[in-house]
Amino acid sequence: MISYLNKSFFVGFLGLILLQASLVAQETVTVERTNNKVILEGTVYYIHTVKPGETLYAISRAYNTSQKEIAIENPGAIAGLQIGQSLKIPVDPKLQVEVDTSELPEPRETGKYHTVLPGETLYGIARTYDLKEEDIEQANQGVSFASLQPGQRLRIPEVQETDEEYAYNEEGLVYHKVKRKETLYSIASYYNVSIEEISAVNPELGWGGPKTGQTIRIPAPQLTDQPQDIDDASVEDELSYGELYDASDDYDELENRHENIRRTYRIAFFIPFNFSEMEPLDSLIKDIESVSRRNRIIERYMMEEKIPQSVNFLEFFQGSLLAIDSMKQAGMKLDVHYFDTRRSLARTRTILGDEELEDFDLFIGPFYPFNLELVSDYASEHRIPLVTPFYDELDLIRSNPYLFQVSPSLEREYREAAKLVASKYMYNIVYVRQEDSLDLEKHEYFKQLIFDGFDDYHPSDPVRFKEVIIELKQTGKIIHSLSSDKKNIVVFPTADEALASTVLSSLFFNLDKYDIEVIGGPYWTEFSTIKLSQYHKLKLVFYNSFWVNYYDPRVEKYMTKFRNHYYNEPIINTKKGASYGILGYDMSLYFLNALKIYGRRFILSLDQYQPGLVQGSYSFNRYSRGGGYENTNISFYRFLPDMSIQKFEVPPLPEKNYYFRPTEDRMKRRYLNKDRVNQ
Repeated sequence: MISYLNKSFFVGFLGLILLQASLVAQETVTVERTNNKVILEGTVYYIHTVKPGETLYAISRAYNTSQKEIAIENPGAIAGLQIGQSLKIPVDPKLQVEVDTSELPEPRETGKYHTVLPGETLYGIARTYDLKEEDIEQANQGVSFASLQPGQRLRIPEVQETDEEYAYNEEGLVYHKVKRKETLYSIASYYNVSIEEISAVNPELGWGGPKTGQTIRIPAPQLTDQPQDIDDASVEDELSYGELYDASDDYDELENRHENIRRTYRIAFFIPFNFSEMEPLDSLIKDIESVSRRNRIIERYMMEEKIPQSVNFLEFFQGSLLAIDSMKQAGMKLDVHYFDTRRSLARTRTILGDEELEDFDLFIGPFYPFNLELVSDYASEHRIPLVTPFYDELDLIRSNPYLFQVSPSLEREYREAAKLVASKYMYNIVYVRQEDSLDLEKHEYFKQLIFDGFDDYHPSDPVRFKEVIIELKQTGKIIHSLSSDKKNIVVFPTADEALASTVLSSLFFNLDKYDIEVIGGPYWTEFSTIKLSQYHKLKLVFYNSFWVNYYDPRVEKYMTKFRNHYYNEPIINTKKGASYGILGYDMSLYFLNALKIYGRRFILSLDQYQPGLVQGSYSFNRYSRGGGYENTNISFYRFLPDMSIQKFEVPPLPEKNYYFRPTEDRMKRRYLNKDRVNQ
């Protein structure tokens, strides 16, 4: 018989043995760490599937974390694990970089200064001193590409290089949490990788780039040392896309401006004339039973019969001929070829199959996106400057350093329009949009730019901002959002003419009760169902790169020239108000004249090049390292009650007093506003 003391001793001894066995079992279990990761609500997790014999202790050891951390993320795990259970395990915080790339390191003083000359741009000045635009902006508070003025004196900094190394994981990635005002370009520059490399490992990145609070993957920079058996040409092509960026390196193969400058230049226009006889209407609708569908076909047929799409491009062609004639009269030798691409990808491939095109100096067109992508790849491969008049997406310009987009992107338009809205922070701002999920991301992007602008213009005072989501028959919501004690700024970025007409009518009939100003978009000048008197009474503001003022002497002179040659006038505009005839003339004249003055190296001389154009002006800025050029010129206009239209500038940012203070991040210094700190 075992006594009470002996029983206690026996139970304790048995428990000790079992505990030791458990600990040994925990230490001997081998847990393989998974490479599967997800990003949930801004945090990066491993997703581990529990296998037979695995314990919480063993799993925590494998992932170099504590059991408590795993239990916090997986309630119930502390009570026991189930085979096949999925666990969220936080990634090592050392792999998540907490930096703010929107605020660059403080540049050191060099004692150098640069006086801005007429026609110079921030990009060109930065390139002259082997700097980035952000370096000069950081060294000269309040300076930006939009505020640069001739005669302005800029401090030229020396940027201190960083030796910081990042803890990249076994996949060659580090995770970055996006801060407010950061852009894909600033993040890529900080980590010395390209935008394309970041986009490749973050396929979930949507329209407008990364969002504040989002965690994105950053790939390790590619090593510059190449294996000896790699062909030199392939290395040169890789470098030309910006991993080791130097603007002149991208275009070294182009002809020197002083070398055979008076030779004959070969130009190719890709225009979809598509002159074909229309199929009889009867044959188009003979097998259509639906009445509504028949009516739609008849309506489209009548519109095409009245003004065929090919007529639009014909006016572009006529404008380009006038520019070519002017350049020939100025002594330029030209060999111009026009290719009819129609609306056919196969036709475009056939045209590009001609080996003679490899020796051309300039491509203009094509007009349809599916054709443009094909010609863009060809132009990039053979290093031929390519100009596209109507394409405004950013996918092609990111990777083709020879592509010029004359139409600014929607992102660029939003950035400029957001500055205008933000400058009106003292008023009651009403943002109007439709309940359309397809455009929701674009609206969120535009609003975020506006909110960022509020902080730039007046960070201390609250702003009255209201968002109204409406449908065609529910415009009354807007009236309820108006203020009787403040001016009302109604921001309505829509291309829907029917909705714009309904909203403006509702606002127009309430002008006796409220002070209202409307900010529309570039499409509004082409709306035909809205009375101009409403635009003027509501003091409509719109932004555009190609709006034509027919009272301008330059426009009148061009119209006279066009009439003398073709016995008619250019009457067709794009949806954003650009005249096909004037655009064909301006584009052709701009680039042909650049070739005449600078030769094929005109790409490196755009900073000093500003010819007189009929329809506004161009301001080409390079999109990114290894990318092409986007026209960033956007002008603002206001309809006035006296029935005139006024061009105006967006108010500049208010002048601030700054001092700097070291922060926890030794890589940079944060500029703070005195007024905000003293509050």
